[in-house]
Amino acid sequence: MTEQQYQTIAGLSLVSRFLYQALHQSPTAEFIDAIYQNDLIGQWPLDADNDSVEKGLDLLGNKPELKPLTDDFQALFIGPDVLRAAPWASVYLTEEQTIFGQPTLAIKAFYSQFGIEIDTGEREPEDHIGLIFTFLAHLTEMALQQEVDENKPSPILCALEKFLSEHVLTWAPRMLHIMREQAETDFYRGISFAAEGTLRQFAQLVKADYRIVKLYR
Repeated sequence: MTEQQYQTIAGLSLVSRFLYQALHQSPTAEFIDAIYQNDLIGQWPLDADNDSVEKGLDLLGNKPELKPLTDDFQALFIGPDVLRAAPWASVYLTEEQTIFGQPTLAIKAFYSQFGIEIDTGEREPEDHIGLIFTFLAHLTEMALQQEVDENKPSPILCALEKFLSEHVLTWAPRMLHIMREQAETDFYRGISFAAEGTLRQFAQLVKADYRIVKLYR
C-alpha cells in the first residue's frame, strides 16, 4: 500500500460511514444538522474526481427540510407500499426478486470471514446497500491499521477487490440508478450519485471489476 492509497482509504472510510447512515437509517434532525453544521459536503474527505461524486455533492449542497426527507426515505426503502428502490442485492440478482436469497447468504459468508455478524436488532437481510457500506468502512479501517509497504499487496485491499467485484458492483449501480429516478428530494438523489461515485473510487483503488450479470429489476 502506498501513502497515497492510505490517504484515499482514510477518506473512503469516512464517506462509507456517512453513506451507511444515509442509506440505512431514517433521517433525523440530529443527522441532518450534523451534516450541514460541520460542512461535511463542503469538506468532503475525498476528491470529487468523477462526475457522479460531483453531481452528488452539488445536489447535497443545500440543507433540506426534514419532513420531505422522512417521507422520501420511507417510500424508497421502507414501505408499506411497493418499495421504490429496494436496497437488497437479492431483489436484483434472483428471478424471484425476494429478500434472503442466495446473494444474501454469500454476502453474509463474506462478512463472517472478517468476524462480522450483522445485528441491527431486527431480522434484516445482510445484503442491504447501507450495511454493505458499513462493511466497506470496516475493511478500510482494517487496512488503515496495516503498515504501509509499497512493495507488498495488502490482503485487505485484495479482499475489498473480491467483495466489490463479486458482491457489490454487479447490482448496486442499478439500485442507485433506480433510487435517483424514484427519489423526490435532491438529498436522496444526491446520496445516490455520491454512493455511485464512491463505489467507482473504491473500484479504481483496488482495480475491482464491473461484471455483467443478469439483473431482474
